[in-house]
Amino acid sequence: MTGKYLHKKIRPIDPAAASTTNDLVSALSGCSFQGRALSFALDVWEAMCRDDECYRVMSLAGAMIPAGMGRAIIRLIEHRLVDAVICTGATLSHDLCNIVAADAQAHYIGHARADDVALREEEINRIYDTYLPEEHFEQAERALIALLPDLEFESDSGGVCLLTTASFCAQIGRLFKGPGILTAAAEHGVTIFVPAISDSELGMNVVLGNEKGVLGEGRRVVFDTLGDVSRFADCILNGPVRAGLVTLGGGVPRNWAQQVYPYLNMKSRDHKPIADGYHYGVRITTDRPEFGGLSGCTISESKSWGKYENEAVEASVVCDATIAFPLLVSALFERLGLSS
Repeated sequence: MTGKYLHKKIRPIDPAAASTTNDLVSALSGCSFQGRALSFALDVWEAMCRDDECYRVMSLAGAMIPAGMGRAIIRLIEHRLVDAVICTGATLSHDLCNIVAADAQAHYIGHARADDVALREEEINRIYDTYLPEEHFEQAERALIALLPDLEFESDSGGVCLLTTASFCAQIGRLFKGPGILTAAAEHGVTIFVPAISDSELGMNVVLGNEKGVLGEGRRVVFDTLGDVSRFADCILNGPVRAGLVTLGGGVPRNWAQQVYPYLNMKSRDHKPIADGYHYGVRITTDRPEFGGLSGCTISESKSWGKYENEAVEASVVCDATIAFPLLVSALFERLGLSS
């Protein structure tokens, strides 16, 4: 038989031989399909975390907090395995609901085939098979609006109280108490960017605070989302020599995180490019590339835009993030010798 293609045989996984998550995920490297992809993603993520000259970015889309993934993200922040988070406003809306809840959890086990009309009458919001009572949104709303007068603004003129979403998240993360992504990021110096903040309860809370005049008559909070672009670019340009991106889902957070390299090279068109792209990439997604959406485009396609280095070390897992992500985080902690 030819040796050109036949180098290694499949090694069927033996569940009895796997005593840890790392054992299980590592053993999948000898299998096929998304099991092998998951194992390789772990290798890439481990390399990213062991690289002391790497600026580590995580982008979050989808209902990760209602799905129970928040604690895993907090642990990554606490172990300083993340330097920046780019997420949807909804991610932080649900995070705030948990922070202000009496037992640090506002979400309930639900049912995917629930009677949604009946739920509406009971003022219960459904996220697939998870329930969130409207009263928890209202509690978070009141708590956030009450803190708006305590914010420090980057400029305050003509009634426009301007600040970046990064500054906003850092400040409210310090002002709130309780376990959450916002509070953990503020404590450990992790920057959070929310590029589409108006598309969320979080943004609507601020709009409502403006309409209520909580800053005083004629004054309102305005987010400088273009300033966030410059700030993130500075983090990349002035940070370690390499950067890595772990992406859960797609949406605005994924491409906003990636566009920083084309932006940096826009600034230097007449000179040698100042940035080559992400060196590491780990992507967990169920989106498909065939339809041309940015959420589904491959990392290889992103190389054509200069978002990743030509020789980037990258892995993609086509899987529900609520399956792949906790397995990867647990196995990663084991490899790095970290307690959960």
